[in-house]
Formats: sequence, C-alpha cells, structure tokens
Amino acid sequence: FDTPEEELEKVSAFSENQKMYFQGLTILPTNIKLSVAPARALTPEQASLEGQETAAIHEAVRKGDVLVGSGNGPLGVRVGRKNKTPLAVVRGVFKSIVVDALLRLDGASLNFPGVFLRNHITTGSQLTTFLLAHYISSLKHNVPALLGSLAAIGNPLGLIRGIGDGMSDFVAEPVKGFKRSLKELDPGYVVDGVARGTESLARHTVGGLADSASLLTETFSKYMAVVTLDRRYAQKRDRGRSLRMRSESRVTLAGGVESGFLKLIQGFREGVTGVVKAPIRGAEKKGLEGFAKGLGKGLLGLLVKPIVGISDAATDVMIGVKSTVEYKEEHQQSLALLKNQLRPRRPMYGRDKVLRPYRLEDAAAATLMLRTRCAGENYLGHMDMNDRVALLSVNRLVILGSRGEEQLNLKYKHVDRVEVRPIKQEDGSDGWAIVVILNTPRRNGGEVEVISCQSEQEAVDLCSLVQRGVNLESHGNLVGR
Repeated sequence: FDTPEEELEKVSAFSENQKMYFQGLTILPTNIKLSVAPARALTPEQASLEGQETAAIHEAVRKGDVLVGSGNGPLGVRVGRKNKTPLAVVRGVFKSIVVDALLRLDGASLNFPGVFLRNHITTGSQLTTFLLAHYISSLKHNVPALLGSLAAIGNPLGLIRGIGDGMSDFVAEPVKGFKRSLKELDPGYVVDGVARGTESLARHTVGGLADSASLLTETFSKYMAVVTLDRRYAQKRDRGRSLRMRSESRVTLAGGVESGFLKLIQGFREGVTGVVKAPIRGAEKKGLEGFAKGLGKGLLGLLVKPIVGISDAATDVMIGVKSTVEYKEEHQQSLALLKNQLRPRRPMYGRDKVLRPYRLEDAAAATLMLRTRCAGENYLGHMDMNDRVALLSVNRLVILGSRGEEQLNLKYKHVDRVEVRPIKQEDGSDGWAIVVILNTPRRNGGEVEVISCQSEQEAVDLCSLVQRGVNLESHGNLVGR
C-alpha cells in the first residue's frame, strides 16, 4: 500500500496533468493607482508592536542597508551590518538615498490588459504559466510609468497628466459653451466656456508645478538630513507630521507659509544647538574620540541643517499653493456629486479613513458636515439630540440647531477633560449635561462649555464620542512629536 505522502503526490500530479476546458474565460483589464509613502521612523511603541525582526528591517530600509538573500526574517530579507568605516558610512548614505528614491511613488498609473480565452483546453500548470507570463510582460511595459511617477524627480508624469487635463478643458469648455449658445441663442455661454477653460488650464498648470516643486524640495530636504549623519535629527524629522500627510483637514496657503516659517526657524535652531549637544553626547559615549566626532558632526549640522530648514519651508509653501489652487475644483466636484447622486456618499471613518458597512444615518451626517466648518475633515461620528444634531469630525465638535444654525464649534485640542453631570434646567427640573473643561479660555473668557442633554444615557453617549475625538487628537500630537 502507498503511504499518505505518496498518495498526495499522485493526486497532485493528476491535478497538474488534468486538462480543463473553458468555453469562455475572461479576466477584465485592470488599472492600479499606486502611491508609496516614504519610510518613517518607528516610535518605540510601534517597534514593539511590529516585532524585533520587522522593526529592524524597517529601520534598515530607511538607511538603505537591506540585503535580500537567505535570511531568517520575513520574505527572506536580512539586515545588513552596521557602517563602521568612513567608506562604509559614505556607501550607507548613498544606499539610503537610492533606496528612498526608488520607494517613493506618487500616483503611478499601472495598466494591465485583460485575458480573453474562448473554447480553450489547458492544464492547471499551463494556465498558471500563461497568466504569469502575461502579467510579467504587462508589468515590464509599466516600468516607464513607475519611473516617471517617482517623487524623487518631481513626478513628471503627474505634472504632464495635470497639464493635459487643463489643456483638454481649455479646448472642450469653449466648444460646450458655443454649442449651448447656439441652442439657447445666448452668446454669454461662449464667454463662460472660455473663462472656465482658461481657469482650468491655469489651475492645473500652477497646481502641477507647485506639486512637482514641493516633491523636489522635499526630496532634497530628506537627502540633506541624511548627509548630516545625525540619526536623532533624521528620526525627529521623520516623526514630524508633514503637511502632505494631513488629509484630515485642508491646507491653505496661509497655513503653508506659517508651517514653512516654523520649520525655517527650527532648522537654524537645530543647527546651532547641535554644535553644543553633539560633542557632549559623543564625549559621554566614547570620551575624547567621541567628543571630536561629535564636534565634526555638529559643525556639519551647522552648515546643513539651516539649508534643510529653508528647503522644508519652500516645500510647505508649495504644498499650500497646490492645496489652495485645487480646493475650488474639489469643492465644485463635491457640490455636483451632491446634486446628482441617488443616495448620500459613504463616509470614511477617522484619520485612517476606515471603510465600514454603509449606514444611511452616517452618510447623511457626513454630507451635512460639508456645509459646516467641518467641511474637508474626516468623519468621526454624530448624534441626533431631538431638536439638535451633534457632528463630530476628527478635529472638532459642531452642534447645529433645528434651523441648521451653528450653536457650538469646539476643537478637541482646546479640551482638557469631559464629564457627565446632573444639572438644574431653566424650569427648575433635574436634567443631565456634559461639562467640557477647556485648557484654553475662549474669546469671551469662558473656560467651561455645558451641553445639555435629554437624558443621562444621551449625555453618556455624547461624552463618549467627544472623548474619542479628544483621545484621537492627543494621539496625533504624540505621533507628531
């Protein structure tokens, strides 16, 4: 009798050689939009959660010190050795720059043609080989798209695509206006079409150039930070919250200028303080030799870190320009979608835009948020309070009255703590409310906000929602430090 292993081999061999007939096999064409964010330094808590091996590989990717081969880590990846000689340091810096350049993509469009087989007879192994060869060949044809979307060179394909869209509108909008003018016998539509086309071309051109410039300056800043050889400084920059990553709120030109000015000051401050701190840290570790190395590192940082600050400032200003230019288009698209859609748009929950099963109540609340100060911020939750409605984004709490008027606008960063307390109503009856203690007095001097509720359970539920927002804001601030 055959052993179980031999029986399994026979079954596998039979399955591989068994022929299959397809009257019709169709795999539709696929388009993938691929964006790869830059590697960021892990906090101690994140490293503990990821595990020792994965955290080591993450750190090695950031330093360009990853080797692929026979290793014990995930996917056979092993971490290279530390840089101990001057030549190894230079080689490590170069590898870090190359790895970062190849791992940052911004909106690469990958197209894979479909597969259509009719009245086809094949085996499982033959079909697998055919599909594998098909998609590998398609991937080779997408290499130019991948290279052209590298953030390190300013995403030239994205710039060309944006200007192309602007040129298309520049030609199409006047034509649409002309046709409507003939139909309505009103020449004003031609003027409107020319204005819309010209505006679209200017918006796409300015936004595309600002985006490419911000990617180039951001890349330059990252590489110059590597050149400082100051790991603490590089990790601190990585953990900082970039304007480009703030998807929960709209960035304005004023916000970009403000953030850029702060980073400019920070660059000069880091350069000056590094001259003092680096020699001290070196002396504490290796005595006189460490002091000399720290002094050299500090002097290098004194030259390079202010340049990084200037480049960071330019990056944030360009991001502000791009966001301001594109906001009008996004707002118009949102309003058009609200007019034409059959049901309210599905919300994405929290900073991470978590996808959950569709709920009409949440979708309606998220749509209502677009008409308040929460517009552009990610949805967190809501509560129907009979004659009022509480809308919660990832940044603030807004309470609307029965006529849609704004009764309260409270940012979580101004909240110290939230409590549920019994109160006396205006008619003398007992009631419940949540009491919000602020860490920053409001313009009228008040340090407490009282939100009355219909019942104790309603107060507890609203307090829980507000506390979630406060915790989310606190966690975001900790990650950004």
